[in-house]
Amino acid sequence: MSFSNPLFTPTRRPPGPSGEGRPEDADAYVFHDGRIADAVNVAMAARRPLLVTGIPGSGKSSLARAVAREKNWTYVEHVVTSRTELADLTAGFDAVRRLADAQLHRLLPDWAYVEPGVLWWAFAPESATTRGHDPGELKARQKRALPPVRDPGQRGQGSETNVVVLLDEIDKAEPDLPNDLLAPLDSLGFEAPGVGWIGATREVFVVITSNGERRLPPAFLRRCAQLELLPAGETFYTEVAQHHFGTRPDTLYQDVAAEFLRYQDAAGEHGRRKPSTAEFLDTMRACLRFNERPGSARWSAIVEAVLWKDPGLPKEVVGEAR
Repeated sequence: MSFSNPLFTPTRRPPGPSGEGRPEDADAYVFHDGRIADAVNVAMAARRPLLVTGIPGSGKSSLARAVAREKNWTYVEHVVTSRTELADLTAGFDAVRRLADAQLHRLLPDWAYVEPGVLWWAFAPESATTRGHDPGELKARQKRALPPVRDPGQRGQGSETNVVVLLDEIDKAEPDLPNDLLAPLDSLGFEAPGVGWIGATREVFVVITSNGERRLPPAFLRRCAQLELLPAGETFYTEVAQHHFGTRPDTLYQDVAAEFLRYQDAAGEHGRRKPSTAEFLDTMRACLRFNERPGSARWSAIVEAVLWKDPGLPKEVVGEAR
């Protein structure tokens, strides 16, 4: 049962027909589980970031883009690494460029070397363009154009007042970063050096993803709504294929989905990483491109390249050709 008066309601668009030359709908996202939309609605209502967990390739990052498309909001993202610091997400300082300008005797005020991070662009893009100062104070060469923030698949022109922010793979960061993010995410604002307080001028929805490679601090978890993307069944994968590649009169999607789930189970039994939704789509692309299917001549080559990437397929995994 869904919430009454929801803040987010995904649209279920029917897949188009398959055909020669039909472009793949790479931005299709199947909201197969009502828990997904419910978690988005709870996070939005509570004004909390949504922490999305699940195995790599399960659609965690795609969820943020899908929410932006469905709500027709602006979309910005930052992929976190082990070197990411809070300043990379809020406001950093380009000391190298300042040194170069000093050597050329064309030094600008310190605030002109402040580099807006993804949260600044999300909270106050107009301010980020000029680093919080009068546009006339900045030379044209020192201005920063708004980075490509809109998802190419997003419908319409997007809203200039609301935004979805993706902070991808937070578990790759150093342990201090999640706690450092608590204040900016709680208050939707931060202090920028040489500029002052940068507060959100529009509605902001933050999606944070984690592959579970590192335990996140309890204080950080307390301040997030959470969603775990659970394994799905044959119907889900068939629907994913239909939305990406169009409907078909045969059972190719169902056959590949059934084999995909078999290899997922086998991977778990053999202590290997289970193939993800992304690898299912790679399998479908190969089958469609080469007109192959489970049991055909080159099916085993597709399996070894995409579904079972470690060398050697145990006999009990290979099974009989169908």
